[in-house]
Order: sequence, then C-alpha cells, then structure tokens
Amino acid sequence: MASNKPITTACDACRRRKVKCDGQQPCGRCRDAEISCRTTSVRRKKGRQGATATVLHELRKAPAPVAQVQSVPSPQPTVISDPFIRQPGLLHPSVVQSCAEYFFPRMLGTVPILVPTTFQDHVARIEESLHSYCLVTAFCAFVFAQTGYVSWLNAGNQSASLGRLLLDEAMAARRHLDLFSASTRQGITISFLLYGCQIGMGNQRQAYYFLREATTLYTAGMLDPADADDEDAGNLFWLLLISERAHAIRRHRPITLQVTRDSPILCDTRSDAFSLGFRCLAELYRPFDQTFLSRWNGTDSSATTEQLIQLEDHLLQAVPADVELPDIVLADLRVSQQWLRTMIWQLATSAGFLSSTPSRPCLGFAYPLQIARDLSLATWKLSKESLETHGIGLAEKIFEITCTLTDVMACMTSAGLRSSSFDLGPQDYLKHLCTLIHSLPGGETKFLPLLLAKISQTLPSMLTPVTRHLSLPSCMAEQVSVSPNVGIGSPVSHRDDWSKALNWAEMSRIGDRTPEARRGA
Repeated sequence: MASNKPITTACDACRRRKVKCDGQQPCGRCRDAEISCRTTSVRRKKGRQGATATVLHELRKAPAPVAQVQSVPSPQPTVISDPFIRQPGLLHPSVVQSCAEYFFPRMLGTVPILVPTTFQDHVARIEESLHSYCLVTAFCAFVFAQTGYVSWLNAGNQSASLGRLLLDEAMAARRHLDLFSASTRQGITISFLLYGCQIGMGNQRQAYYFLREATTLYTAGMLDPADADDEDAGNLFWLLLISERAHAIRRHRPITLQVTRDSPILCDTRSDAFSLGFRCLAELYRPFDQTFLSRWNGTDSSATTEQLIQLEDHLLQAVPADVELPDIVLADLRVSQQWLRTMIWQLATSAGFLSSTPSRPCLGFAYPLQIARDLSLATWKLSKESLETHGIGLAEKIFEITCTLTDVMACMTSAGLRSSSFDLGPQDYLKHLCTLIHSLPGGETKFLPLLLAKISQTLPSMLTPVTRHLSLPSCMAEQVSVSPNVGIGSPVSHRDDWSKALNWAEMSRIGDRTPEARRGA
C-alpha cells in the first residue's frame, strides 16, 4: 500500500529532472531508466559540474528502455526522394540510329567528341546506366539542334519539337548525375554536347556554363589513366580549345585552355580526310590565345601591325588554297578561316591601324571586300549539303562576315558597289552571302531578319535588290523608306580599284564602333 507521507528528500536524478520521486531506493523512475539512484545528504549550492553530474549524460550512456519510458525522438533530417523518371518512348532506337547515321559519316572532322564504337557501348547500357542514357539523349539533341540533320530529314516543326524534348530530357537526367562518379571523359562529353545543344537553341548563358564545365573538368581532373592513353585524347583537348576560343571571340568571354609544351599533340599519322581536316582546324585557332583576346576585349592595347600581319599569314598557311579535302570538311575550314580574317581586320580597325595605302591587305579599308570575294568563291564550289551539315554555327560566322561587308559597302559610292558585265562586285558577294544565310539551318529565322534590318539602316539602296534576289515578299522592302543613291561614273568592280570608291570620312567611323555594333547583332 502506497504511503501518503510527503517525500522530503528526492533522489538527485529526480530533483535535477524536476520530476516526482517515490523516495524508494532505488526509486521507480531511476529503476525504469536504468540509471543509478542516489541521494546526496548535503545539497551543493553550485550548479552541475562536468559530464558526470549531467543526468542526460547518464541517460545517453544507458541502453534505451524497452517500455514505460516515453521519450521524444530527436528530429531527423528529411530525405526527399526525387528519382529520375525517364520519358517513355522518347529515346526511340530508330531516332538514335538515325542520328548516329547522320553524325558519324559527316561530323568527325569537326566534332570528334565520340567514336562510333564508344557511342554504341553507351547505347547498349542506356537501360542500366543513367550516365549512358544522359549521354545518348544529349547526343541526339545535339544532332537535332547543332547540325543540319532536320534539313537532311526534310522534316519541319515536328522534328524541331522532338529536338527540344530530347534536350529537356537530357537536362533533367543531368541534374541527377554526379559527373565524378563516372569517367572524366564521359562527364566532359556530356557537358560538351549540352553546350552544343544550348548554342543551337540560342541559349547563350546556358551554353557558356556547360562549355566552362567541360573545360574545367578537363583542367581540374584531367583524364583518367585509361582515357589519357587513348589516341583520341588529343582530339578532345583541341576540340574544347577550338570551341572555347570561337565562343570567346564571339561573346567576349575568358578562356581556360592554353597551348603549352605539355598539351596533347594531335595524331599526325592518320592520313584520312577527317583527321587532316581537324588538324587544319586546330591550327587555325592555335594563335588566338589569351594575348589576342586581351587585345580583342580592349584590356591590352599593345597590339602591333606586325603581330596582325603574322596572324593573317598564319591563317592563310593553316588552310592552303590548294588543299584537297571533301566538301563537308572544307566548308567549316573555309568559313572559319574567312571569319577569323574578319576578326583580325576588326581588331586592326579598333586599333587605328587601317590605311588607304596599306603595307598588307589586312590593314586596308577594303579588306572585307576581299574576304567576301574569297568566301563567295569558296562556297560557290561547295555543295549545299556540306554547308548545311555544320548548322547554326556556320550560319552565324557567315552572318558576321556579311555584317562587316555591309559596313564597308555603306562607305562606298554607288559606282563602287556595282559590278561590270564580266567581273563580280560587292553587290554580288552580298547577295550570295545573304542567300547562304537564308538557306542554312537557323539562318532564315534568326540571322536573316537581323541582316535585313542592318542593310535597311546602313545600306538602304541594297534592301530591295537583296529581298528580290531571295524571292522574299516585296512588302519587306516596302516597309523601309528607301532612298536610292544614284552615282555618276563607270562601275568599279576589280578589287584593286575598290579603295578608289570608298568614302574615307565614312570609313573612319567604323573604327569607333563597339565590337557588338561591328558584328551588327
């Protein structure tokens, strides 16, 4: 029978826990908690001293009670399960096969990011490996977005929509990946393919993120030993370097990769057209390093005419005029070569090096006319398919060349713009380059409207002839008030006479324009 006498002395544990003690030895609460029960005859006035005086410390040391004790569990971190769910039927085997059949016979000389055997290994593992699934999906999205694949299929909006769906799927899979849990080469490949996809979709900030991710993975982790011994490892380094430098010139971005004595060397034992073409492409971009970009971006004003002349000579020697290569390989080489020549001229312009009596053509006011002539002659010899294969990247380079040509033509007299009965002139080059942009993937919707707007502002007399040449609706030309500038004198067509037709006051303004304005975008 329980005693009703009040407990005058509680045990130490109950007193500290501020709970009722039954006065027994041991008391019921200490017995249930399986801790020692003792009563101190003299109460210390000081507080708890050390870990041995803390009841919670003793409770933690004791095993958890089986029953009777109701304790509040400590809060646990909430684990959110967010597994990646694949879109059923999206990555159909026929789509994968069709993309591979288009890419590998055409693009290995420009984008040697994968070889067919490695790609097929990933295709075989897409059901068991999320890394392989992401890579294959990004590859197919790349082929849709960055090449002329849709034109080759002769498909329209439906195929373009499939490309966007594939990119969304690849991006969703990428968010669930740890790139360091697989080989470095695989992570670089995924990042590079997503960079190309975002470029094709016009998402510049996302594209730059994935390009930097690819170059950072390369420089930070380098390649795994098995990958580093691969003879195609040199191609990977140079592909990233080419892409990074082309993007840096276009968007005024910094670069990561530098060419040093320890940089991978491209294999020169292969004599096939793709390997030779890629070596020429790498050689084109080799000298466009941080020194050039510092001058290009205006942070370094130490450029000299001799340095620009050396760059011009290097470009001409990197892809000789008589080089024998397939049209698909030559298309990217020739356009890239003329685009880089245009960049040199723009740098010479902003540095104030242009002259009416230049020591070298690249330092002359009329140099873009010569570039346009060389590009027109080169592309006239190439098949339409070879140009379309390289997709929106090639269209953008031609667009920038054409914008520079328009700037120079705007400074010429009407007589200087026209051609004679037998010789081609600036008008012919402008029409031809506009035709290329109109016919290339992404050109008609993205670059042609910008180009026509530029022509209407800087060279309004050519707007109607260009739109008529492209068989565009006449209302496009009628929307702009055109004031023909009729000149007096015989036509000037030969390039040696172009400088005579230039308006020097107008030419002097080109050098004052910002790089963005010079590109016309």
